[in-house]
Amino acid sequence: MRIETMRDVLLSPGVPTEEKNSYTRIIGGLYALGTLILFIQAVLTQRFNNFHIFRSSWGHLIHGLPLYQLYPAEHGDLFLYHPSFPVLFFPFALLPVHLSLLLWMGLNTFALFYAVQQLPASARQRRLILLLVMLEVLNAIQSSQVNPLMTALMLLTVVNLEKGLVRSAALFTCILFFIKGYGAIVGIMFLFVDRKPYYLKYCIIFGLTGTLLPLLFISPATLWQHYADWFALITDPVIREDCSLFGMLHAFNQDFSRMPTLTDTWIFAVALGGLATAIVCTAIAGTQRSRFLLLGYLMIWVVIFNQAAESPTYVIAVTGAVFILTLYSHKSVKMVLLVLLIFVTSLCPTDLAPKFLNDLAVTYQLKAFPLIIVLLYIQATLFFQSGEVKID
Repeated sequence: MRIETMRDVLLSPGVPTEEKNSYTRIIGGLYALGTLILFIQAVLTQRFNNFHIFRSSWGHLIHGLPLYQLYPAEHGDLFLYHPSFPVLFFPFALLPVHLSLLLWMGLNTFALFYAVQQLPASARQRRLILLLVMLEVLNAIQSSQVNPLMTALMLLTVVNLEKGLVRSAALFTCILFFIKGYGAIVGIMFLFVDRKPYYLKYCIIFGLTGTLLPLLFISPATLWQHYADWFALITDPVIREDCSLFGMLHAFNQDFSRMPTLTDTWIFAVALGGLATAIVCTAIAGTQRSRFLLLGYLMIWVVIFNQAAESPTYVIAVTGAVFILTLYSHKSVKMVLLVLLIFVTSLCPTDLAPKFLNDLAVTYQLKAFPLIIVLLYIQATLFFQSGEVKID
């Protein structure tokens, strides 16, 4: 069954369409209000460093400056993104800074809002997903990060693959790669749908186009140097954050060196084995349910085993986890894991939690812990393929 038809069938029973739409509009209003408040806060405090990094990358590109070095007079961190990202971002670099910041925040917020509306779920389930991920979305928006947009593109890639719209799916996959390469991991899903050659063909077309896009503004030699610098930077073990599973384990061991250990290597090897097993189980099952379970798995996996994961990155993992728990888990499991996820991952690391809980969550980097449990739950579900889609 095509997703468009399924979406029409899976409507909340007994609730008039007008009322369902009004609930969705209320949630959309909450997203808009939260984004506006965070925009005002960013303007008043002048705290939108990530946006300055994105914005200045365009100027560095067109003036032939190195992309991957510090510019302390402009912003406080390194640019870590693909060399084509400044070209994709350039409309926001040309507008006045505060207007472009507002549009950037709005794009991230409502791209994710739109993507959730496209999921093969009932209207009630989509509203629940939007409410449960709202705190993570606003956390990422507060940092003027690109992660909500990446989350939306990851969801839309798989939704379009399920619809047979391989050209759109290939475009979204390539855009993900040209923002942060790891987001393109959802391209794995093409293995389980029809029209694989067409998907690969469009990936090659869009991939080559995007790879060479900066040549509109710089020389081939300069572009080659940007790619060399980018690859050296993203493979540098020094570029590590504290929010992955590795960061949590290092915090428990009181190891703050941020250097990879032998234990990290073994854990990542096990993680790769788990990923391979999940892919094989999905291929054996051959159902839409198993494919969306794998989507949630990938969205969690790519964050908690990512050495560069930051707190705003978790909107990707939490959205994947909430989607799976809302649609595909038994009611008792759903309640326990959702409460654990929202409380420990989304609430405790914020100032909304009591100070002692906040200190505990931040000190020991507990943000990853509930997602490890959800990942193992999805792994077991894919392996045993038990249960059916739960439509409330």
